[in-house]
Amino acid sequence: MIDCGMARGRSFMRDKNNSNSRGKTTGAALHKRLSQGHQAARDETKMVLQDKLDALKAECLAKTPPKVTLVRQRAVEGLAASGLAERAMHAGEQAPAFQLRDGYGGAFSSREALRRGPIVLVFYRGNWCPYCNIDLRAIEAASHDIRSLGASLVVVSQQTPDNSLATQRRNGLSFASLVDAGGKVAHAFGLRWKFSDELRAVEEACGTDLAAFNGDPSWTLTMPARYVVAPGGMIEYADISVDYTQRGDPSELIPVLAHLAAH
Repeated sequence: MIDCGMARGRSFMRDKNNSNSRGKTTGAALHKRLSQGHQAARDETKMVLQDKLDALKAECLAKTPPKVTLVRQRAVEGLAASGLAERAMHAGEQAPAFQLRDGYGGAFSSREALRRGPIVLVFYRGNWCPYCNIDLRAIEAASHDIRSLGASLVVVSQQTPDNSLATQRRNGLSFASLVDAGGKVAHAFGLRWKFSDELRAVEEACGTDLAAFNGDPSWTLTMPARYVVAPGGMIEYADISVDYTQRGDPSELIPVLAHLAAH
C-alpha cells in the first residue's frame, strides 16, 4: 500500500516565479551567475524530479479518501499562512552549528565538516513519506557531482535511529541519514512545526503513528529543505518546502557548489 504522506511544502527567501510552493535564496552575486550562465540548464532539468512527484501525487489522490486529502491540504495552507518558512534560515544568514549521530551511532559535526569544504544539508520528513523517498533517490543520483565539488552531503530527519537506517537502505543512499531527536536542529533552522489535532486524528486513522516513527510524543515534523552552507558557515542556498508534493531538482545545487569551488 502506498502511504501518501502528510502535508508538505517548500519556500525560499526569494521567489522564483512559483511563489505558491517553492522559492530559493542565494547570494546576490551567485544569483546573477545562475540567471545568466546556468538558467538554460536549469530550465531543461528542473522538472525531472517534479514529474515523478506529480505522478505520485496523482496516484495518491486517486487512492486517498477526499476527506483525508482535504485535511492534508488544509494543513499545507495553514503552514504556508503561518509564515514559518519565511522566518526560517535563508541565504545570507549564518547556519546554526550542530552535531548529530547517524543510525549506526557515528557522529557528524558541522564545524568539522566545514573545515573540509561546504555542506549540502537536506532535511526530510521520514521514510513513511513516498515523496521524500523519491526526493532522496534524486539526491543520491546527484551525490557524485556534489562530492566532486568538495562538499559533504548529509540528510536529517526526526526519525529514530532504526528508521533512519531503514531510509538509507531502502533508498540505497551513499550518505548518512542523521537523527535529529525531537527536531532540535530543525528548530534551530526554523523548520519544525506541530500537527493540528485535526491532522493528527486523520493520520492516526490512516495508520501513520508519527510518535512511533520519531520516538517522540510531540507530533512535530520538519519541513523538507535543502541548504548549501559555505566553509565559513554562511548559507549560500536555501530551499524550504511548504507543499510537500513539490521539490526543486538537485541539479540546482551544482552551480552553487561550482561557484564556491571557484572562489
